[in-house]
Amino acid sequence: MTTRQIYFITTIFFTAILQPIVVQSQNLGSIVNPISLHLKKLEKENNLSGVVLIAKNGKPIYREAFGFANLPDRIKNKQDTKFNLASINKMFTAMAIMQLVESGKISLQDKVGQYLLDYPNKTIADSVTIHQLLTHTSGMSSFWEEYDKLAKVNFKTVSDYLPLFVNKKPAFTPGSDFLYSNSGYIVLGLIIEKVSGQNYFDFVKDHIYKPAKMINTDAYELDNAIPNLATGYTMSLEEPGQWKNNIFSNLAKGTPAGGGYSTVDDLLSFANALQNNILLSKESATLCTSGKVKYREGMYGYGFEENTINGHRIIGHTGGHDGIACELMIYPDLGYTVVILTNSEVENYWEVSNLIKKQLVGSAPSIDNFFYTKDIIKTIYNKGYEAGIKTIEQNSKKYSLRENLIERYGYKLLFEKKTNQAIDLFKVNIQFFPNSTYAYYYISEAYRVSGQKKQAIEYLKLYLEKEPEDNDAKLKYKLLMK
Repeated sequence: MTTRQIYFITTIFFTAILQPIVVQSQNLGSIVNPISLHLKKLEKENNLSGVVLIAKNGKPIYREAFGFANLPDRIKNKQDTKFNLASINKMFTAMAIMQLVESGKISLQDKVGQYLLDYPNKTIADSVTIHQLLTHTSGMSSFWEEYDKLAKVNFKTVSDYLPLFVNKKPAFTPGSDFLYSNSGYIVLGLIIEKVSGQNYFDFVKDHIYKPAKMINTDAYELDNAIPNLATGYTMSLEEPGQWKNNIFSNLAKGTPAGGGYSTVDDLLSFANALQNNILLSKESATLCTSGKVKYREGMYGYGFEENTINGHRIIGHTGGHDGIACELMIYPDLGYTVVILTNSEVENYWEVSNLIKKQLVGSAPSIDNFFYTKDIIKTIYNKGYEAGIKTIEQNSKKYSLRENLIERYGYKLLFEKKTNQAIDLFKVNIQFFPNSTYAYYYISEAYRVSGQKKQAIEYLKLYLEKEPEDNDAKLKYKLLMK
């Protein structure tokens, strides 16, 4: 429905934090009501857990909480619950850098070594620019493999992360390719500290959170007792049916690359401050949010993702890790801001994001393919593998399957001990995505759990041919062969 079709003849009530928000617009109601109904169904049928906010012209028109901040004690998420942001924090780091650029203290084309005079990796110091760090074109990789082996409570400052990656060679000549790099944003945090003379966390608090009136946003130290935080939860295949929390797999404190906490309303305040030029000038904000390099289905700018669907520009950032899946979406031409913060598995976030995009800007191939794949999954679950294959073949010229969605629901069915249906889903991925590495692993797990040892060995062997360095899988293979 277009703006020409807006009729101010209905009154629709939405819940705010303290008082109800009244929106008089049939158009907004036609957008919000189907979303609310769909998400309530997703909460009931698929454990959606989080908070979703939609704003129009800076004001919330929809805000609703789902699921549990504390799952075992059944403590519900609230509209002001604080969620882990994962990589959404990269926007704040990028904007802090742009503020230093605006003040003339740094230049985007300056090299790392110009500010970090004692940076140990001479290749990075002499060849990588701030622009390349911001756009993930530095060739620097990440540090998760090293980090996961160590006590996370020891990582509280930005410089604590440096030994994890500083001696790694760049994966390519800086500026010649794209590689998403958390390490690069750690280095940006070090530059902010060096140039400003402030601790990174204090700088973003003083220059971004406070002017944007983000009163519930920070990089909390999680060994302290922090009120009103959502714990993230993931499904465990080692113990089907047993949810695991993410306390021991995520950061003990947020970083310039991610891991801070915020609320849906604080992120709306950030979006409003950005668009009202409170944090940056209009020119700098445009430079920061405009795409520079190809990223997924869109472009990546300076700490911002930029996408276009049906002519409508969407800027913001996503974030994800164990038990974390979130997104900020700003639609400048339509006046919408969307915040999705969840503390469970990623497939629910995908569905919420695609549903809201479809409601706001209409269908697009990626959105249609998502919901088509979800329908295929339902067909296979209810009617079996052959019925699913028949439907896929009938629609092969019209739609494309989403491999990752099939994988996630197969994983979920294993968790729910529905091994036969899980096997059917993994068979689909193996048939249509023969290079799909993890489909072989998960189907092996499904056969192992169901007592079909021969098939489990067969598929695990195929997986190891694709992933020969997976030591855990090697051990499983040896045990199966006994």
